Amino acid sequence: MRLLLVAMALMLAACTRQSAPALQVASQKPAMAKPQSVQTPLDMLVAAIGEHRFVLIGEVHGTRETPTLVGDLVAYYVDGGGPVTLGLEVSAREQPRIDRYLESPGNAGDRKALLAGEHWQGAMHDGRDSEAMLELIDRVRELRLQGADVRIDLFDASGDGDRDLRMSGHLRATAADAQRARILVLTGNVHAMTRRPPWSMFTSNGKLIEPPMTVGRYLADLAPQSINIGAANGDAWNCAQDGCRAHSLTARPAIAQATLKQLPPTESAWDAELTLPRFTASPPAIQGADH
Repeated sequence: MRLLLVAMALMLAACTRQSAPALQVASQKPAMAKPQSVQTPLDMLVAAIGEHRFVLIGEVHGTRETPTLVGDLVAYYVDGGGPVTLGLEVSAREQPRIDRYLESPGNAGDRKALLAGEHWQGAMHDGRDSEAMLELIDRVRELRLQGADVRIDLFDASGDGDRDLRMSGHLRATAADAQRARILVLTGNVHAMTRRPPWSMFTSNGKLIEPPMTVGRYLADLAPQSINIGAANGDAWNCAQDGCRAHSLTARPAIAQATLKQLPPTESAWDAELTLPRFTASPPAIQGADH
């Protein structure tokens, strides 16, 4: 009998030792990680804008990506139901031609009439007359056909003296006339600066200069939100000492997806900086129209 009890005790001890590891493994099983959604450049841009209704979007002229993203932004806000005014750094003399195009079906004849303007036909193709910019204008036309309350305001006013002062005066009047609208202004990145840059600026031949007054600095009392859109690498169609063509950007460390930084005044001339992985040059719209 004693031998039977000892045998049973040994069997129970063995079962206990064998079952313990199974319990231990189960307790150490990691929890299932929740999938995290990846923010798109549009998500980041909307986050950077927040509740601001007057926004200066700085660009490198002549890219495909920035006008496309701005078109997405316009569509996002008109989907919300509110009026939107898209400001473009184009001669105000082209406004009647743009307005006619926005009211048109957008057929080949309508596009030809739009591209007959000096903005598109002039000798200097600096990226503001790119295929991507034409597509942005056409996207606004399509949104209007769908009933969206959106218009385009061309703010590059002609005249003598300080060009940034003239452009800021035009935009100031636009803001006063469209107080209910969200005003999205697409302009060159220097024009969009809302404060003096904390870095040094030089001319093309290396001469140190005082940072110029900009559209954004002239409008500082209206507290516009300024966002610079850049890229880690790629190219853009713009004008330099060697002419107007596709130029490579100064390469920075490669990134796999867009990043957004909201920086203090001591570190940036803009309120936020959105960096895309890459820019692609967009040639003049009249080149595509010739084919």
